[in-house]
Amino acid sequence: MAPEYALWGYLTNKADVYSFGIFALEIAAGKDNMKFRPSDKYVCLLDWALVLQQKGRLMELVDPKLGPDFDKEEAIKMIKIALLCTNPSPALRPAMSAVVSMLEGHLDIQDLVMDPSIYGDEYRFRSLKDKYDELQLQSSNEAQTLTDSMVTTEIGSSSTSTNDLYQINRHSV
Repeated sequence: MAPEYALWGYLTNKADVYSFGIFALEIAAGKDNMKFRPSDKYVCLLDWALVLQQKGRLMELVDPKLGPDFDKEEAIKMIKIALLCTNPSPALRPAMSAVVSMLEGHLDIQDLVMDPSIYGDEYRFRSLKDKYDELQLQSSNEAQTLTDSMVTTEIGSSSTSTNDLYQINRHSV
């Protein structure tokens, strides 16, 4: 449920379907939705998947660790179902019973009704991009503070060890 809330700012009665879609996408791609950024243009795995879907290149999502020996049709089926489940419009998401039927092959996979371009590039995942950039900046600031602290500690340690050497030498004489 958290990925839907993070992206759109609200939860719906089909949040479980959305979460399943994210989970299925992560399985097919072998990547974490929130940690995967193929470039600065994309904020998460789902963002990248939607672009690849528009370009007709869904096979690029499949985990390369699978090697050549996997059922390509099953992989594409899983990704298409995942994208149906993550539709921003809860009304356009399938019910979980329909998802199970699609996975089992008892129901044809619906065409993706959503067109990601209707949200416009400047609006797609904007809040998530802003949060990601904020976390990156915070992380960068924390890393700098840690580095500054380590430099101060090393300088302090060096003067202490120099002082210790002075004391040892003074007593030796």
